[in-house]
Amino acid sequence: IEHSQIRKIGRKMASEKKKDARLIVMCVDKSEYSKAGWKWAVENVLKDTDQVQLIHVYERKPMSTFDYVSKDYHQLMELEKKYIEEVRKRNAEIMKEMVVDALRMGCKAHITVEILDLHDGGAKGTIQEHCNKVNPAMCIVASRGTGAFGRAFLGSVSDYLVHNLKCPVIVVKTTKSAEKAPA
Repeated sequence: IEHSQIRKIGRKMASEKKKDARLIVMCVDKSEYSKAGWKWAVENVLKDTDQVQLIHVYERKPMSTFDYVSKDYHQLMELEKKYIEEVRKRNAEIMKEMVVDALRMGCKAHITVEILDLHDGGAKGTIQEHCNKVNPAMCIVASRGTGAFGRAFLGSVSDYLVHNLKCPVIVVKTTKSAEKAPA
């Protein structure tokens, strides 16, 4: 085989790999439910060619009236900046552990991490906005198993996503052992 033929075969294989690639959004948090859902997705859904976005939505701590009155503007902005950096750092560590776990399990998908600021629509709306922007092949989320009563009063992120996302949503229902696992 000539060198030019090898390049053509390599380009063809690369284009086939891209053609087979799916963008999958996996919603995660620091709960054991989320970790169990991630493990299930790695074992049952993800392919080597997939592009996976692990996303976590975090809420900024609102400043109190006392904070606004007692500190000058620059000091207040510096405190908020430090708080955001700390939250992002903690969340990045959690997600890093999840990526390392996936690699240990033999996952070869390309995994990226996104930490999103909570918007006015809450976690549900923020995830929906992100999915509308990136147009994934599917979204995977773990269920906390609150049941109908909990969904009625607390609302359910997974229930909302199932009914409002344009892409298919896989809701991973975890076992009771996820509840009892140490954090």
